[in-house]
This record gives sequence, C-alpha cells and structure tokens, in this order.
Amino acid sequence: MSAPGPATPDPLLERAMTLHRAGQRTEAEPLYRQAVARHANDARYHYLLGLCLLELGRLPAGTEAMAEAVRLAPQNANANYALGRALAGQPGAETRAAQHLAKAIERAPAMPEAYLELGNLLSRAGRIKPAIECLRTGLERVPNHPGLAVNYANLLYQAGKRDEAVALWRSALEREPNLAAARAGLGIDRRNRGDMAGAEEEFRRAVGAGPRNAECRFNLGATLRHRGNFAGAIDELKKALAVDPDFIRAALELARCYQSVCAWEDLAKLGPALERDFAAAEAGNPARMSPFFALSIDTTEARRLAVARARAEQTRARAELEWPGPPIQHRIEMRDRIRIGYLSSDFRDHAVGHLFADLFQHHDRARFQVTAYSVGPDDGSAYRARFERSFERFTDLRGESNAGAARRIHEDGTDILVDMNGATALARFEISAMRPAPVQASYVGFPGSTGAAFIDYALTDRIVTPPGSEAHYAEAFCYLPDCYMPNPAWPPERGAATTREAEGLPPDALVFCCLGAHYKIERASFERWMALLKRVPRSVLWLLGGSPEGEWRLLDATEAHGVMAKRLMFAPRRPKPEHLARLALADLMLDTFTYGGHTTVSDALAVGVPVVTRRGDSFAGRVGASMLAAVGLPELIADTAEAYEALAARIASDPAELAAVKAKLAARLPTASPFDPKRLARNLERGYAEMWWRRLAGEPAGLIDVAALPERVSV
Repeated sequence: MSAPGPATPDPLLERAMTLHRAGQRTEAEPLYRQAVARHANDARYHYLLGLCLLELGRLPAGTEAMAEAVRLAPQNANANYALGRALAGQPGAETRAAQHLAKAIERAPAMPEAYLELGNLLSRAGRIKPAIECLRTGLERVPNHPGLAVNYANLLYQAGKRDEAVALWRSALEREPNLAAARAGLGIDRRNRGDMAGAEEEFRRAVGAGPRNAECRFNLGATLRHRGNFAGAIDELKKALAVDPDFIRAALELARCYQSVCAWEDLAKLGPALERDFAAAEAGNPARMSPFFALSIDTTEARRLAVARARAEQTRARAELEWPGPPIQHRIEMRDRIRIGYLSSDFRDHAVGHLFADLFQHHDRARFQVTAYSVGPDDGSAYRARFERSFERFTDLRGESNAGAARRIHEDGTDILVDMNGATALARFEISAMRPAPVQASYVGFPGSTGAAFIDYALTDRIVTPPGSEAHYAEAFCYLPDCYMPNPAWPPERGAATTREAEGLPPDALVFCCLGAHYKIERASFERWMALLKRVPRSVLWLLGGSPEGEWRLLDATEAHGVMAKRLMFAPRRPKPEHLARLALADLMLDTFTYGGHTTVSDALAVGVPVVTRRGDSFAGRVGASMLAAVGLPELIADTAEAYEALAARIASDPAELAAVKAKLAARLPTASPFDPKRLARNLERGYAEMWWRRLAGEPAGLIDVAALPERVSV
C-alpha cells in the first residue's frame, strides 16, 4: 500500500492504514477523510483514500480522490496506474484510462500490472495489434512474468499465432503449474481443434487451480453444454455468475442450457440479460450472444441481424489481424469452368451432411470445377467417404491456420466460395472474412443473415426469405426455384422395418411426433401440443430423446397441463437409416414455431409422414412451409398458432382426411423437387453462373431470381 509523497505520515493516517491492511475498509474511510482534510495538498493522502474507496466499490468517489492524487503528483506511477485502472471500466473514459496507464509505464517501466491493464483495455476496444505490442514490451522488461505471458499468449492466439501461444501457455505452466489462466488457454485450443474431452479435462484443472475464476468456470460450463452434460454446465455457469453477477457471456450460456433442457421459467428469468445484449448489438456495440442462439429466441428479425452484424464485425477484425500483409487481390477472368469451393465443417455424419449427401456428385463437371474445403473432423463415417468421392477435389484444411486455409483457397483460383457454416459450431468464419474468393455466398448451414459484408449472396427461396425481407439481410438474395433445401434423392435409404411395439409406441394410437432437438421446443409450441393431446384423446406425442433433465422437465410440463405423462414418449438417438425406418411409424409431425424443423421436416416427408407447420416470421421458422409448398401440400401450412392447432386437430381426428393427406404426399414424393438433387444442382449452377457473369462485368451483388434467368450459351 505504498503512496506518493513524504515518508512521515500523520498518526491519523497511520491508524487508517492499519485498519485498511486488516481489511476494515469501512472503518478506515472516515479516518482517511479526516487525514485528507488536514493535508489537502499532499498526494499520498488522496491516493490512499482513493484506494480505500475503490476497494469498497465506490467507483465515482474513488476515481475523484485518485484524480486529485494525480493532479498533485502527476509523475507518480502508482497514482497514474490506479486512476487508469479505475477509469478503464467506465464508459467513455477509455482514452483517459489509456493515457494514465501509459504514464505509469513511462514512470515505472517494470510495473507489470500497468502493462496488463493497458493491454486488456486495448484488447477490449478491438485494438489487438497495439495490445499485443504493449504486452510484448512488458514481457521484455519483466521477463517470465506469468500474468504477462498468459495474456500475451491469449492475444497471440486471437491473432492466429496458435502454436506460439500454446508454447507460451505450456512454458508458463512449467514455472507455475497451478496457473489457471494458462490451463484455460490450453482448454480453448483443444476445444477449437474439436477435442471436447481434452478441453473438459483442461478446464477442470483450471477450475481446480482457480475456483474463483469466473472465466474458467464459464469455459468449463460451455464445454459441458457442447458435450450434452447440461446439469454440469448449469452448475458451473451458476458458480461463474456467483463470482461475477455481471458476466454477460455466462448468463447467455446459461440461457442456452436452460433452453436445451426446456427450463422455460429459468430461461425467462434471464430475459433482462438477453435484452441488454440485443440492445448492445442494436447500438452497434459488440454483442456477446451467438447469432445461432438468436435464431431460436422469439425476437425481431432486425435484432437478429444486429447480433449477426456485431459478430461478423468481430470476425472480420480477427481475420484482419490474422491475415499477413495486404488484402487478397483476385484475378477476374473468363475460364472454361467456373471454380466453385464449398467450405464446411460438416462433411461427415451430421444433420447438414445428411442433407447434402447426394448433391455434389450431380454438378456438371464440364462447366464447373467443384472442390470441398473441409474444416471439420474426419469421423470415418460412410458419409465422410461419400463426400470424398463426390467432389473433384476434397481438401482437408483442419491442420491449416485460418490464413493458410484462405491462401490455399485463393491459390486454387476459386471463383465462388460457398460458406456452408456461417456462425455455427466448428465454423471458421474467419476464412471467409479474409475474402479468398471474388464471389462468396452462404448456403443452408446458417438459416438467416450472416450479417457479413464479406458474404455477397444468400442462396435461398421466396418462402424462407420472401420479397420485402431484404432489409434484414446483409446479403443479396439468390432465389432458387422451388425449395432451397438440399435433400438426398428419394426414396431414402432406410434400415430394417420395425413396429410400433418394438419402438414402445401404442399400436392403435394416433402418433404425433417431433423428433428434433429439445432447444427448439419453446413454451408456445408445447402448449399447442398439449391442447392437441386433449382434443385427440387416443393420441400420443413422440419426441426425440435428449438429456435426462430435458426429458423429466417435459414430463412434468405435460402433467402440469393436465395430460398424463405416459402419453409423452421419447425415441433414443439412432443411426440415420434406423431413424428413418422408425420415423415412418408416426402419423403426423408437429413443427416447432421460432426455429422450426429443417432436416427433421425433410426426414418426415421423405418417409411419408405429413407435417403441420406454422409459417414463422423468420428464415429459421419458415423452412417447413418451404418444404411443404414444394411437395405440393401448402394446405398443411398455418399462419397462426390457433390455425396450426385447429388444422392438426382436424386431420388427426379424421382418419379419412389423414389417409388422403398421406396418399397425396406418397404420390408426389417420387417427383418432388426437394428430393431431386440433380435438379437442385442445375438451379444452383444457373445461380453461380449469373453471379460470375455479374462479377466479370464489374457489377455489384444484387438480387438474382434463377427462375427468371435467360439461358447462357456458356459460363
């Protein structure tokens, strides 16, 4: 508790300092004030009063006292550091904070705390390069300081220098084995490489070393959620918030957990945290919310776009930091074949991978060169092998840095890069942000606007993104005829036939189903389902199994609505062919509202199960409507929740009408456009050709309606 000024203090000050050192700050404060009144021109008195007030959490008064200490002793390093630190957390005071921290470094070049505070301040402002330089200088002047080393490594990792960062974390742990922040850095690296089990191990060790470290508990909680351990995730995230109640990322992650286990009351309590983050994004400030999470929250399209824009800007800034040298320069020239690159983490046994299983092999190789750029795991599945055979070239970029991957895509001469992830799990959106191709489009993986200026087009259709919704998209629309959704060719590959008895279903009941992820089941959908079970007495609801927490909450909610819990049944996860075989046992699928079924709707229709959907107010909520319209069943699309319930009740209560709907679906499936990947490939190619023609002509990206395009003689 050193202070600026002469070495002979007032006895009153000495008593205050004794109380302060003993942790009795409340008792020390009035003594400090009395001492300050006696020595108004002595900087050390104001400094010690300021420290006491700041430690008591009285930020305005503490800042005022510290500012007076600096006025009286402008060259004192400790006072400048304390004032800079106090100002760093105050909106609009960042510039002043940086000035005082820089002054502290100037006067005390070996003060590690000042480098750390200034580096963190610059980092929060998005000024990563100056932050890296600040911490590098600090390490040069205070070698082997663990805090400086870890924070420097954190910034290097953000800048794409991952191997160098990992080496620094490991070196710091050799000197200080219980350094929680370094352990957490290794956990983040393992998580980003897809090693969730290894990440969990590192984060558990980090929490053991720093149980009061909210960031470590947040990272452990997020990893546990990814691994499906929602109870463990909720526990860790609650502990993170107990340490830091204002930790917005922990609150948002906790909201995702509650959503995944259908804990609707708990989710509602976090509404203020969601509201604050949406408001931050709308104001143009960095948002902490995942754009993918925003798709499943009942909010406006304008707010979802604001979140996506905020995340895309953060992605662009990271990409700019990682990319060495000037921006990529593209060669725009005529060639025999347009070069298309598909960038995805899902060339594997994954819901998105299932949709694309038959598409790529149908591209016209005389007109298009088609390359896969894979950034996801090789799961050794039959799907992975199928993708490797389907492309002209299959390039695994897992071992490449973002900059290395972008360089590879550029050096391949890719004309159009199709990003199939956007802001989703395992995505590496920074690659697209580096602009490795002159034309870039998004497709399927992210059902909404990416918010990115570096994505030119969204491949879509007129139902999921109807005319008039352009204001909620950063991309220009490329409208595909029929439905935008890819699907395997009909009929699908099914496993061995099964029976209702074998699946635990009553043989003579009307089986409603919704075999999708629990996070999509919001209260509004569930309430309509319960009303349907009451209106159709001999009916059951068949849901996909999830976490134990999610299942028992849904069972409790069923009984709370006056419906016997035994009418709610859960299907365990199965390999896709087996899943399709059992899905055919259902009578009618009930879609969810905010984030509707996508692959789940495709699967149901493919095996002859009709789907009732409500036309949502967003891309993610309108995919079911698009699919139904394309298979010729628009009568199964409702425009309100009330109409949805009435429609499903009518069909389920009338065996003849249900049979007629099933017969109509069965008759249309063999020629339905959503299950004709060859037809979709032709439509995509016409869209790609138009994008490329416009780029050759120097035209900006703009609306493309593939159905209205003239036939081109050549590409």
